[in-house]
This record gives sequence, C-alpha cells and structure tokens, in this order.
Amino acid sequence: MGLHMDAALVGGGIFHVLSRKLLLWKLLWDKNCRGISLKTQELYLLMYLFRYLDLLYLYVSLANTLVKVFHLVVALAIVLLMRYSPAAQTYDADLDSFPRAYLVLPCLILAFFLNRVKLIVEICHSFSVYLEVLALLPQFVLLYKRQIYENWVLVFTVFCGGERLLQTLSVATDWTESVKEDPYAVLADVVHAVVFLSGLGLLLWQRVQVKKQQGLNESGAQLPNFDEVWEASKFRFEDQEANRGDAVRR
Repeated sequence: MGLHMDAALVGGGIFHVLSRKLLLWKLLWDKNCRGISLKTQELYLLMYLFRYLDLLYLYVSLANTLVKVFHLVVALAIVLLMRYSPAAQTYDADLDSFPRAYLVLPCLILAFFLNRVKLIVEICHSFSVYLEVLALLPQFVLLYKRQIYENWVLVFTVFCGGERLLQTLSVATDWTESVKEDPYAVLADVVHAVVFLSGLGLLLWQRVQVKKQQGLNESGAQLPNFDEVWEASKFRFEDQEANRGDAVRR
C-alpha cells in the first residue's frame, strides 16, 4: 500500500515538472501561449503563495525549502512571461474571460469554515487546497470556446490536472486514515477529480465533434472560390445599376 502511495506521489511530481517545463519551453523558444489561460496560471501562483506561507517562519529542510521556492519562482515566471514577453502577443485574451472572483471568493469563504484548526496559517492552507480544485476551470472554458487548438495544449492541461489526480489516488490507498487526518482535503480531492475528469471529457467530446464537422466540410460540396464569388457579385451590382438607370429615365 505504501509503495502505491509513493508511486502516485512521484507520478504527480513528474506531471508537475513536465507541465511547467512544456509551458516554459513554448513561452521562451516558440513564443507561443495560444490556448493557455493566464487566469489559470495566476490562480496557481496565488495558490502557491498561500500554501507556502510557512517559508516565512518554519524551516523543515533545505530540500523542502528549495522545492517550495522552485514552485513559486516558476509560477511567477510563467505569469510574467505570458504578460510581458513576446509570447504575450499570442495570448487569447478575448477567450480567457472566466471571472476570477467567482473562484477566489467561494474558496476563501470555505477556507474560513472548513479547516482543521482555526489559525490564520491553516485557513490560508485550506484556501490554497480549495483553489487548486477550481484553478483549471478558466483553462477548460478557454479551450471550449477556442474549439481548435494544438495537441500540446491538451497534453499540458492533462498534466496540470493529472498532478492532483495522482495525489488523490495516493489518498485512496489509505482512505480511512486520510479521512481521519483531514476530511476536508479528501473532499477537495474528490471534487477536483470530478471537475477535472468532467472538463477533460467535455473537451475530448468537443474535439471529436469538431473533427467530424471538418470531415463533413471536406467531403461535401465544393465551396465557390474567390473569383466565382467576385464575378457573381459583379453581375448583381451591374443588374442593380441598370435597374436604377431605367427608373431614372422613366
């Protein structure tokens, strides 16, 4: 059981590294962030800021500190690159329209009431847990509106959600103990799994429908080319002018 839990946690860590590495590579080398939600990345940054407040007062180990700082720095770098680097020109700002307040405020309210200990630090940590559950929603909404996007964007989205999903599997290996230790975190894991799998299923279904539509367009009647449309428009214009001339002469 412990082996399965460790494997799930390691898998989640690998998904995290792969997702951030993929996005940073696209931002820095390809100058491309089409299909990526800046709002989701800002929510991830906010999540890490609240989750790692213990860096200000608690030292566990050098490795623990370096990992937390790494998460914070990478999340901040992604947000800055999407806002101010040349890749910002490819950002789908018009499609990334999901209101952040609709996600932040409910998570903040839940954090005040659903936590293990009524301490500011614990409330902040609970807020980060609940926010992670909903952080991918702007990403799903953007892709659903966009309909057509590159494969790497879908892979990136799977990596982001799969990270937490694998951690949920590690909890499931010792469900009773996990519920006793932190029932609110377990509930958040379950809700995240439902949100992620539902959003991913909707995107895959839409992708199939778009492919079918493209196939119908390719196999259907041939659309007129530009020259044909131009000639038809010219003849209609000449007919209208001739009719106007007849009316004036009368």
